[in-house]
Amino acid sequence: MGIDFASSGLSAALLDRTSGQLHPIYWEASQAEAWAADGSFRIPSAAVLANTAPGSRGSEVTVKSVGFRPQALPAEEFLLENFKLPLKVGIPYQREAEGMYEPLLQWSPLQAFSIALPLQGVRALLATLNPRKQGQKFAESGETLDSAMSRANFAGLPVSNLICRASGLTPETLDAALLDLRGVILGTPAGWSDVYRFNLREAVLGASLVASSSQIFVVEDAIATLLAAVTPVKNAKEVPSSAVDSAKDAEEAAPLSVNASSFSGGTLILNAGAATVELALVELPSNLQDLTRADFTCHSFAFAGDAFDQDIICQLLAKNETWGMSIDLPRPGHPDLPSRYQLQQQLQGSAFGLQLLEAARQIKVILQHQKSFVLDIDDHHWDVKRKDFESLVLVPFVQQLNRELNALLSRAGMSPVGINQAICAGGMGAWSAIARWLRQKLPNAIVVQDQELQVDRDIFEIHNSTLNSVSQSTNFSQKIGRVACGLASLALYPQILDVSQQQYSDFFLLWELMQVLGDETLSFQKILQLLERQGVNTRTCEPRILRILEGNLPAGVVPAEEDFMLLAEESRQNPDWEAILAEPLFFEDVSRGYRLNLEHASVVREYLGKLASSSQQKLLDPLTLAWDVRTDIYR
Repeated sequence: MGIDFASSGLSAALLDRTSGQLHPIYWEASQAEAWAADGSFRIPSAAVLANTAPGSRGSEVTVKSVGFRPQALPAEEFLLENFKLPLKVGIPYQREAEGMYEPLLQWSPLQAFSIALPLQGVRALLATLNPRKQGQKFAESGETLDSAMSRANFAGLPVSNLICRASGLTPETLDAALLDLRGVILGTPAGWSDVYRFNLREAVLGASLVASSSQIFVVEDAIATLLAAVTPVKNAKEVPSSAVDSAKDAEEAAPLSVNASSFSGGTLILNAGAATVELALVELPSNLQDLTRADFTCHSFAFAGDAFDQDIICQLLAKNETWGMSIDLPRPGHPDLPSRYQLQQQLQGSAFGLQLLEAARQIKVILQHQKSFVLDIDDHHWDVKRKDFESLVLVPFVQQLNRELNALLSRAGMSPVGINQAICAGGMGAWSAIARWLRQKLPNAIVVQDQELQVDRDIFEIHNSTLNSVSQSTNFSQKIGRVACGLASLALYPQILDVSQQQYSDFFLLWELMQVLGDETLSFQKILQLLERQGVNTRTCEPRILRILEGNLPAGVVPAEEDFMLLAEESRQNPDWEAILAEPLFFEDVSRGYRLNLEHASVVREYLGKLASSSQQKLLDPLTLAWDVRTDIYR
């Protein structure tokens, strides 16, 4: 199963590895509701949280429901969206026995809660793919939901009103397949660390989709985008459904894939989502079975749809007024992550800020097709012009994207004239402005744009000048999730899997280095020999081992500096992190090699032990490979 957990929505697809047939998954409501009455191939990455003890530090906040956005909420509940980003910050753990899970996420100026809650939200979303979790089925079979949840380890998950189905499969066949999954494949931004991969695996295990973390694979989103473009959706049989009919209509209008044989040579992949723009360059061989992970040069740019919305607010709506927000506004087109995190917290902390965010999402669509848009929120009035939108927001974004692509071309040793095709996906990847830029940048390339989230000119019907009058007339959720199909297709190209990253996490390598090193200084080659005796295939991970020895602790042992702004003040002063950063773990003698700081190693070991004891996975063990994959191609 391929699962695309995006900032705005979740989609999934099943692959029959024997036949090569793909079966996109859709969800239906077990009780008729307007938002899912016809089935949906994409459900919102949204969770309703209930605060059962207002005023507490967050330990009493629970996930009440997932997969939809309610129109109104009681005072003690709030909607959690865009919770993909916190999963890369750190691994939830209990600092003290019976204490709440650290670290604390600063969601808004007045609201903080455990970073374990976003993880619980993902777990609940994924549980909608598990037949054991679908309450209506157990009621019909005579088994109580409580006993079923207890048996399937679903304690603490909300009862979902969603039932999943699959194009081309009967409900009985689908349930049998879901209960016997051989693998789950998820996507990740290229620049995100093992922490994000670890948290994804933790959520999959918590949803009981598979029994072992060795059955969970993670691949870069850009690579999944390529696989989606070259792997057609083929079903042996069709099951009647309005969702499937809608998807078939969309496929006829804009095919989900192209003939793989038409792709050759230099290829650019661009996936522009909400949190990041994912870029990859690859020289495609004539036989895709010869393609390996080493052929890809991937890059993640931390500026995409969400940051673009912020720029609309800062450059077009805020102008000389910041409505009492005492923050440094980010530069247009630049990541400026600490400033953007702080701005997002401010916006999420008020009803007016949330209205600004919603207005920005709609303005960026409307002004692609209109010269101006008049907007009113409360007593605030704007007349926003397309020319200002383009010069102040769009142009800085494209200029920065151009710089990122130049750097990637240099890394890959490729020339713009040597690119034969550019494959674009994601919400912003379908923009005509992106296509125009790429045609100028890559004169010999055919630009193939994903239609999954492309905006039609008739998408918005504007009745008057107020924000509330803007209504969406096209249901994006009826479109099959292409990235999910690409993720599922990885099973057809297992040689593309990054075997080293799958087998050996950075946490495992750090642990093993502390096991083999002592107070004696050893050369790098001697250290590799000792690791080999422990069974570690060092040829696949030498650069990562060297980075750790040179003092670069794995990202996630302590959060990256840029991510500290996401955390509550008390978590930024976490005593475990302060102790770890107090001294170097390894001492380096330039001429002789490396030795372990024995006293400090006990501090790091204790902390890693806390992380391991709070998780379902074996953090400090290598993963076995559930598939037969050649490892010699990485040596």
